[in-house]
Amino acid sequence: MTIALATALQESKLVNVEYGDRDSVGLFQQRPSQGWGSTGQILDPRYAAGKFFDALVKVPDWERKQLTVAAQAVQQSAHPTAYQQWEDQATVLARAFTGAEPALVSCAFPEPTVAAAPTKVMELLALELPHRALAASSQVGELRPTAAWATVGWLVAKADRLGIEAVAHGGRRWTRTDGWRVDSGAPADRIRFEVAKIPPSA
Repeated sequence: MTIALATALQESKLVNVEYGDRDSVGLFQQRPSQGWGSTGQILDPRYAAGKFFDALVKVPDWERKQLTVAAQAVQQSAHPTAYQQWEDQATVLARAFTGAEPALVSCAFPEPTVAAAPTKVMELLALELPHRALAASSQVGELRPTAAWATVGWLVAKADRLGIEAVAHGGRRWTRTDGWRVDSGAPADRIRFEVAKIPPSA
């Protein structure tokens, strides 16, 4: 994960760009002409990351190589040492989004103008992280995930786009206005999230 994030930080600053050197596109600046897939496929972050990992695990002893050496073995860049500068930042991001350290992912944003139903949020989550849906109302969802803090990170990272107002788990609660706070009522065995109530259009 750290190698992939460092690579994407160097290649695109984690922006899923539709342009690049020659026919390169996407997070990793992968080229359709080099067998990475079609332009449309490469612009799907899940597909692009999967192709990167498929190539990385074929590099002999990739786990023991210096980060930039492993990344370069996949990327074949004209700047083979450029990936190393991103190692510290990529390490922090990897620990946050894999849930290795709890409550590291946070954001703040204005009052949402759209909000997905909790059932829709859980449907989208299932595309990336396994979980068991426990309950859902018009504004509140509860689920039991396989990877708790990784799932919390996903919900917080998608909060602006999905209109999520709050996420609670493991004695902590995040809100879009206050960030993370201690909350003794936040359950340890499940995740509870709340979506915004959007008033009907006039």
